Amino acid sequence: MEECDVRLEQNANIILDELANKELKDDDVEEIIVMENVLTKQLSFEYNFHDLPVELVLKIFSYLNLAELCKTTALVCKLWLHYSRSPVLRQKLSLSEITIPINHFDELSAVIVAHFPFLKHLYLQQKTKLTLVACRVLARVCPYLQCLSLASCETVTKEELNEFATFCPELRDINLEACAVTDECLEVLSKLPLQRLNACYCTHLTDRGLKFLATDCRHLRSLNFDGIQWISEEAIAVLVENCKECIELLWLDGEDMTDNLINLETLKLKKGTEFSAQALKELFEHLHPQRTGNARGLVHVNIGECSKLDDAAVEAIANSCRYLESIDISWCWEVTDTGLEHVINKCHWLVDLNICGGKNLHGNLLKEVPKLMQRLRSLDATQCNLISDDLLDELAFLMPKLVIFDYYGEKVFSSKFKVKDFPISDTKNSWLEESGSRLDGENE
Repeated sequence: MEECDVRLEQNANIILDELANKELKDDDVEEIIVMENVLTKQLSFEYNFHDLPVELVLKIFSYLNLAELCKTTALVCKLWLHYSRSPVLRQKLSLSEITIPINHFDELSAVIVAHFPFLKHLYLQQKTKLTLVACRVLARVCPYLQCLSLASCETVTKEELNEFATFCPELRDINLEACAVTDECLEVLSKLPLQRLNACYCTHLTDRGLKFLATDCRHLRSLNFDGIQWISEEAIAVLVENCKECIELLWLDGEDMTDNLINLETLKLKKGTEFSAQALKELFEHLHPQRTGNARGLVHVNIGECSKLDDAAVEAIANSCRYLESIDISWCWEVTDTGLEHVINKCHWLVDLNICGGKNLHGNLLKEVPKLMQRLRSLDATQCNLISDDLLDELAFLMPKLVIFDYYGEKVFSSKFKVKDFPISDTKNSWLEESGSRLDGENE
């Protein structure tokens, strides 16, 4: 309707503008007047609500709840009464606010069959006493069910859940809040395209149940395990590994969880353009062995393209992660030679160093690499416009096993034999003998 009016107005304006640009005769003026009258009548034409297609009327009525349909809409006229009774509008049934206990499930199923044949959302009363027969009756009359709430219902068993899982194949949202379900009960949910599960305060659940959901319900987008205090980090690791691509909302009780991350080996925060320098600094300061000991096994850190990373944050990384084998600080424009100095002086086990895009790096400290980073095998200095080619050339000569990439991303092949600028110490003074074994180095 609105689009039609706009189109008519546009056409009228185009025609009138074209005619206005011409030299008009008397007959032309008369034709314009007639055309204006026709267009005005079309624009002022009034449509009746009842002339709308039935599909559009039902779409409008779908924004009303059941109480509004029954108590208000149905009283307007016979046609609206007819619309209000359409099964298309009755896809949600909530019994949670009804004070009369629902114990006769045969009667409830009859109501669903008669008035809610396309039911998609069913919310039962709290404290409802479920039985296997009751669940079977309900499940069989709700083949299109997508959302089911059994919150605080008594005696929810594996067999009862299996009835819904069997006869409601489209079920994807289940609320079992405060139900006495066990890990075995969750096994039947693997039949369903489950996306949302609320199991908060289901205190009989354990790590086993969470691991099962993580491995057998791979489409989970929302999971609530709040109030279950004994969920461990091991179960969370399984969940993250299997559902990391789909999980959007997660509630957990953290009583038995820690932030030690003792098995953490790789940390990737790439493209964290919104991470503040202070937040990154505090993160790695918290990982320091003297505080938690959880960075002891961290060997790979990728914070490339975290554009707010600065020298202080890089210093925190170098202090906390002494045994890094690779670090990527590419395209971190705030990092200068001061930050790079901390990496070279403290991360002696480094094998791979990526400083690509470091526009503020002069690289003078790279002269110390042959002495302090004898394990280094890859240095990416692409787009580092302040690092001289001569420095990279001499570094390539002194460390023939080191693969170096210059400003253009090309591999550096040394053509020089000039080593006077590099303070290479003898074996007695090498950092390997100064620091001793890696285990001894933990006390540095």
